Amino acid sequence: MATLNEIVYNIALQVDKGDDTVLLERLKFMVGYYRAQFIRQDQKRNHSLPSQFVQKLDCLAMEASSAIECCTSEDIGCTVWRTKRTIPRPVRIYDGSEFGYVGTVDAKEPYQRTTGVQAEYAKHNKFTAKGPRYIYANDRIYVLNARPARILVKGVFEQPQDLAGYTCCDNTAAFSEDKEYPISMDMVQRITQSILGSEMQLENRQNDSDEVQLSE
Repeated sequence: MATLNEIVYNIALQVDKGDDTVLLERLKFMVGYYRAQFIRQDQKRNHSLPSQFVQKLDCLAMEASSAIECCTSEDIGCTVWRTKRTIPRPVRIYDGSEFGYVGTVDAKEPYQRTTGVQAEYAKHNKFTAKGPRYIYANDRIYVLNARPARILVKGVFEQPQDLAGYTCCDNTAAFSEDKEYPISMDMVQRITQSILGSEMQLENRQNDSDEVQLSE
């Protein structure tokens, strides 16, 4: 599989700008933008997400929180803990879920997804009131009815490089531009063609119009 640096460098080479560092940085955003767009399109048609796109944050530290942050009332009948850090924005998919897994770090106990309104009504249901649940709000994950020191989150994120500042349980970086990019090879080709056929064509036309023609 290709790394992000390899993908953008290959695109830049095809327009003879492999040493243009400003362009290379812009291409990194473009690759993430088209990746998220194509994933949404493919998921809408196929109702599935290949594992190549999934990334994980497996050591997200938690802290005590107020229920008012994630719900409309302070009194929801359970304890609330939240991720200390905000979570990079996930790709918006069509089944309504933001993440493929949220739960214990050993991946053995998933937490049930809920909303602030549902959490308030759940305290009256003897079957759901005590089970661990989570709410995604304010770019954080709030865990109800559990007090985990850390949690595991798996998902498809809009810009994979946003995970670069997070550390895994084994003390490695959650993402590096020189490690395998979460994408399938066929999508690399689609993204490359899209960028070369749109943004690069537009940029070339703009550069041509900016050239000053000197009279002899």
